Amino acid sequence: MVHRNTDIIELPRIETIETHASGEPFRLVVNGLPKDIPGRTLLEKRSYLQLNHDGIRLTLMREPRGHYDMFGGFLMDPIDSKADFGVLFCNPSGYTDQCGHGMIATVTAALSMHMLPEDQYKLKPELTTVVLETTVGLVNTEACWNGSRVEFVRFTNTPVYILYENISVETSIGQINGDIVFNGAFNFFAELSSKDIQINPSNAPILLSLGFEIKKEIQKMGLEISSKDFPQIKGIHGVNMAIVNTDKDMMDETDKNQNSILVMGLKQIDRSACGSGTAGRAGQLFLKGKLSKENVFVNESIIGSRFKARIVQSDIKVNNKEYNACIVQIEGHANVLGTANWFIDPADTIAAEGFVISR
Repeated sequence: MVHRNTDIIELPRIETIETHASGEPFRLVVNGLPKDIPGRTLLEKRSYLQLNHDGIRLTLMREPRGHYDMFGGFLMDPIDSKADFGVLFCNPSGYTDQCGHGMIATVTAALSMHMLPEDQYKLKPELTTVVLETTVGLVNTEACWNGSRVEFVRFTNTPVYILYENISVETSIGQINGDIVFNGAFNFFAELSSKDIQINPSNAPILLSLGFEIKKEIQKMGLEISSKDFPQIKGIHGVNMAIVNTDKDMMDETDKNQNSILVMGLKQIDRSACGSGTAGRAGQLFLKGKLSKENVFVNESIIGSRFKARIVQSDIKVNNKEYNACIVQIEGHANVLGTANWFIDPADTIAAEGFVISR
């Protein structure tokens, strides 16, 4: 006879879909959040969760259930009737308003797990439209569904603009130049030289330290870094470092235009090419006249996975019409790894809110 531990079986649980987008993990919560979360907007609902139920994020993102570089999201009922789903993005250090790889993973999970009405699915070469509601507005996505799996997802990013241009930072490897770019968050986009360092997994510790060295130096400058369109977005989110191939004609999709790494949060490294980061870099190059609207921009991550970018709209003004901006379409791929039921045991004080070990 099998004796079932009814105490464990009857514990509250949180259900997730486990995915990765080009190597970067994404844990999507699909069941187990509090019912009837108050708030007129997703931002208000996120604020409520952050103040009253942040333990959900902590226990799923941090060890022992998660890890230092974990990423995830909460699938929500949309408030806007034009959206199919709402999604709140999170990681061990807090919440983010925009997450490119998270949108690719969310759409892939929703389609793969048949969470949309069947009549909404379109077989390739037609694309299935999925609209996500985020804290910075609606995001239109298109997915290539072959009848059994998602081959790729495209989405249009929040408008990209350059807040501060041509900033020089003195670092341990010399002077590094770059721009502070808004791509759903404010990031410093720096260009590295292949003569100084290569972007690969073996150099991850050096790149991690360099990224935070740059971030600290920028913070010392006392620059006003905020968005009038999205007042909740302030300060430098991360540092995107890349070796950019400016000699290439940027047309051949089989090659790459840059090798990059994003360092963010609590010294986290993005394993993917970073969807929003790819949009930011492509938008930055376009606004500086280094990328034409017709070209495809291919961004390769620290592990060799890739996202593609195209400029789909230009000549727009943002931030109270102060800045020239462009809209970038990102294309990437995600995989569903499995599903999970996480027991929430009040007796487990270690896992209750998890822990991180500083790097």
